Amino acid sequence: MRREWFLLTLVTAGAPSAALALNKVNVLASFSNATGTLPQFPLTLAGGTLYGTTYSGGGQGMGTVFSVPVAGGAPTVLASSFSATLTSGLIVSGNTLFGETGSYYVGNDSSVVGEVFSLPITGGTPTVLASFNFSGPYGNDPFGGLALSGTTLYGVTSNGGVNGDGIIFSLPVSGGTPTILTSFSSTDPVPRFGLTLSGSTLYGETGGGGANGMGGVFSMPITGGTPTLLGSFDSADGSDPYGGLTVSGNTLYGTTAADGQYGNTTGEVFSLPLTGGTPTVLGSPFLSNPHGVVISGDTLYGAGTANQIEPFDGVYSMPITGGASTVLAHFNNQSVDGGFPWGGVTISGNAIYGTTSEGGANGDGTVFEISTIVPEPASVSALAVGVLCLLVRRSRSVAKY
Repeated sequence: MRREWFLLTLVTAGAPSAALALNKVNVLASFSNATGTLPQFPLTLAGGTLYGTTYSGGGQGMGTVFSVPVAGGAPTVLASSFSATLTSGLIVSGNTLFGETGSYYVGNDSSVVGEVFSLPITGGTPTVLASFNFSGPYGNDPFGGLALSGTTLYGVTSNGGVNGDGIIFSLPVSGGTPTILTSFSSTDPVPRFGLTLSGSTLYGETGGGGANGMGGVFSMPITGGTPTLLGSFDSADGSDPYGGLTVSGNTLYGTTAADGQYGNTTGEVFSLPLTGGTPTVLGSPFLSNPHGVVISGDTLYGAGTANQIEPFDGVYSMPITGGASTVLAHFNNQSVDGGFPWGGVTISGNAIYGTTSEGGANGDGTVFEISTIVPEPASVSALAVGVLCLLVRRSRSVAKY
């Protein structure tokens, strides 16, 4: 068999280049009203099983806690007897899941506006660890997810507290009365998406406030006290941080929901030292509505929705040092693949897992997997013109595919 090498030269210009190869979206499960609808928070992976929550559907219409094997299959409903809407994903400790409900309640009973609950990983009746209400000092409407350190849970509420603007609280995993670690005010609005724990420090984001009124990142010791403003946003580096923070080494990573390079809803991916400073814009994803990023090696991964740059919702990657994003997969057909991946992604080895809040077999959302990363070529900026040289091997025999 004789092979010859030759040089192929391509001239490129314009918007981001088309993909040579995109990964296939593998639908592991499709939701229905019985198993839950509108999944929109990150998945938790434990022991070969994905765990998550839906925002609605299930027995009470307030959502479900579900599990799906990484190999795929129908969602297993672990619990659906909630009195208020599920407002967070799950964390797992041993054989127990922990989560939150918010202020959208069943019927006319508004005496309880949010709970922290635990649930056996095999399912059953949720155990209420703490209840929030309008009249108490402990805030109401917990949202965005919990952090766990030892035997203590940490979370936020978006209302209530001393100033009526929400609190950060701690709670034993066995339950009891929440401890108020700090109360927020109108000058330092409550976090938008739960807390991230690193060492003995809690980190979070605010959608408003900060030095410019467009959001900020803060830190606070797990023992409580006044939050420290680490960084503030403005329209130049994105605004309205949303989706939670990820810590790697001495750096925080996250996304903003607005003021991105490719339109108001594209947002930015940013980094910020744990010690604080000016947020560094790492890049604008080619997809809109980025809701947080996760890290694997030296790469950031996230999901987003279609815009004028990318015609389909998708999953993307970006170097941890910043630069152009790479679209890894498209949700080409909403009725098959699903659409609107609001919940971000979860990484395990070479697999990327996530949920879509719409589409799939029943139109109620999916759990998906992207099993192998085959990236697009690097994109070319909208005004750039370049030359791409490829060294190609040609064989005189018939190629097999």
